[in-house]
Amino acid sequence: MSSAICGARILTPDERIETGTVFFDQSGRITEIGTGVEPPPGAEVTEARGLTLAPGFIDLHVHGGGGLSLATRDPEELRSYARWAVAHGVTSFLPTICADDVHEGLEFTRTAATATGPVEGGASVLGVNLEGPFVSPQRRGALPVAWVAPPDVGLFQRFVEASDGDLKMVTLAPDLPDVTDIARAAVATGIVVAVGHSDATYEEALRGFQAGASHVTHAFNGMRPFHHRDPGPVLAALDSPQVTLEVIADGAHLHPATVRAIVRAAGTERVVLITDAVPPAGQAEGSFRLGDKEATLAGDRVLLPDGTIAGSATTMAGIVRNVVDWGVASLPEAIRMASTVPARVLGLSDRKGRIAPGFDADLVALDSALDIAMTWVAGRLVYARGERFN
Repeated sequence: MSSAICGARILTPDERIETGTVFFDQSGRITEIGTGVEPPPGAEVTEARGLTLAPGFIDLHVHGGGGLSLATRDPEELRSYARWAVAHGVTSFLPTICADDVHEGLEFTRTAATATGPVEGGASVLGVNLEGPFVSPQRRGALPVAWVAPPDVGLFQRFVEASDGDLKMVTLAPDLPDVTDIARAAVATGIVVAVGHSDATYEEALRGFQAGASHVTHAFNGMRPFHHRDPGPVLAALDSPQVTLEVIADGAHLHPATVRAIVRAAGTERVVLITDAVPPAGQAEGSFRLGDKEATLAGDRVLLPDGTIAGSATTMAGIVRNVVDWGVASLPEAIRMASTVPARVLGLSDRKGRIAPGFDADLVALDSALDIAMTWVAGRLVYARGERFN
């Protein structure tokens, strides 16, 4: 049976259709987009008048939310998160792994790999994002002390094996000795290499990008800061046209003016909106363990006892809304940074991140306040505000 979503304003995001219909088939792929086209007899129709339909959000860097952790030995916890995330517009994501130590990190990686793929009633798990352990001790931020390890190609290969081939991204610090060997091994395997948690100078970061790194983990956070005589990794990324940059637009990690500056300098085709969310995200209060410390939600920030920011408490819907409300970007541009660009980073731009024939029917409907009204994953309605889904 074919299905249709009728009456919505559609952001493809390459164009805007003021009132249109999106058709998709039983395989969960979009078959047609049109205006003034009636659904065929027997089609399952969802009315979306007054809503804006956009590609679903793809969160490349997230640790948890709704009280659920993605660094876990229980694959059902990841699936529960996937079912929670669709209420916030996320249709696919990369669980991002850090741990108390390398041994635990390998266990968490195996668990995330077992949950990779479609989730009944939830967002799709796209693979594993490994935040470390080959990062700078000076710039580890909230990462546990014992998680940080010196570069070791053999250990990296153990993580690749633990992921069962589903490791999609790894964060490395190009200022570390011998890390280039890991970068080259990762790129040769099709893994995206990100520069982050790094004390790299501008020149060291450039060498990292020349060695195959093509992405930046949460720009300006967990790295050498910008100085007019020592511009650091973010400026090296801006000077490298093939590099994309993650931005946490939660108002805590970056000042809105900083977000505006990054987007203006890089352009919306090179910026990826992420949450970097942790288990208390989306809740009024909460805490979680990070190594031997407890991180607590305080207002809009999740903090360690020493005041270090330990991830975000904001959802993807909140991130997108902030970018629009701050005047950083238009809604179509924000959607591009939350969906189209992340799909391209993972090599999925032929089937995700756009509303177009042949693409996955991963869709989100937003109201005028940019709150999530409905979410579809592979053509299946998995969230509708006010309705209960099993």
